[in-house]
Amino acid sequence: MRRQPVNGADAPHPLLLDLPVFEPDASLWPRIVAAHAAAKAPRRRPVRWIFGAAAAAAVVVTLLAIVPRAPIEPRASEPALTESQHESQSLEREWQALSPAGAQPAGLARLHVIDATLQSAYDRGAEADELRPLWQQRNDALRGLILAARGDAVTRI
Repeated sequence: MRRQPVNGADAPHPLLLDLPVFEPDASLWPRIVAAHAAAKAPRRRPVRWIFGAAAAAAVVVTLLAIVPRAPIEPRASEPALTESQHESQSLEREWQALSPAGAQPAGLARLHVIDATLQSAYDRGAEADELRPLWQQRNDALRGLILAARGDAVTRI
């Protein structure tokens, strides 16, 4: 082992002369080199997994955007309910054709309340026996609006 001067002079420092001199094991240097190489070796990072997951998510989102969804149809076991809905749609088209801009505010308010009640019933999954009277009320309210728009309404005292 080569001794190096501490003070920059040719002679080593006196304290260094008191240290023991030894020869290291011959396999020490290759072990040090191997340890440094292992520490500097690139580690497998989850980058591949991240890119794979992002690609899979993009495919799923694309498929969800492209694939058409089937519309939710009313139950076929309830023809009376379906008839009420179709009747309501035709009454609403007829009422809109009569220019409901000057419609009675009370009639519109009643229709909005019935619509909100119907939506609430559908949101909680109501059965046909609860929905049928609501559709009938909506149809009656639309008929009243149509009569008022035509001027056929009877004034009661």
